[in-house]
Amino acid sequence: MGSVAAIVIAGGESRRFGADKLDLRDAQRRTLLDVTVHGVAQVAEPVIVVGPERPLARSVTWVRESPPGGGPCAALIAGVAAVPSEATHVVVLAGDAPRGADAVPALLTVIDDGAAATVLDAAGREQPLTAVYALPHLCEVLASFGDGANASVRSVLDALRPRTVISIIDAWGACDDIDVADDAARLGFS
Repeated sequence: MGSVAAIVIAGGESRRFGADKLDLRDAQRRTLLDVTVHGVAQVAEPVIVVGPERPLARSVTWVRESPPGGGPCAALIAGVAAVPSEATHVVVLAGDAPRGADAVPALLTVIDDGAAATVLDAAGREQPLTAVYALPHLCEVLASFGDGANASVRSVLDALRPRTVISIIDAWGACDDIDVADDAARLGFS
């Protein structure tokens, strides 16, 4: 495997949560976004965060989706545009899933020559925001999405087929994200 970059999608408005959930704090007073970025930075470099800039403990590359608030597919497109040309693979994680990076070593092991490796959530659905993508295949598919505004990020996985998309069961809680206050409490954030 060549060089691996990371994209953290962090541009949502936290409508269901009712406040900026990426600023929630864990027991060590780290923000939710800091926890996610720190985890993925252990296995991928550089880390590109798509969303409004905010203070972080680690240096990252910041980009915005166009239009701002255009959704995860638009954010994925903006993030991929910032990936260095030498990267062969890209890790994609949601900023509100603090354990997402825990699955990345296993995803990197199983992707081989496939187009993508994703984690299956508890309901058996592929999670396109807890995944590793082969960059050439991803770029080829994203070219047909325009700016990606309001497009489904799941449709990116569909467009990658018939290329190989490998899915593994979530043994890490990597798909556990924070949408409401109960999620935050369960995952140790307040």
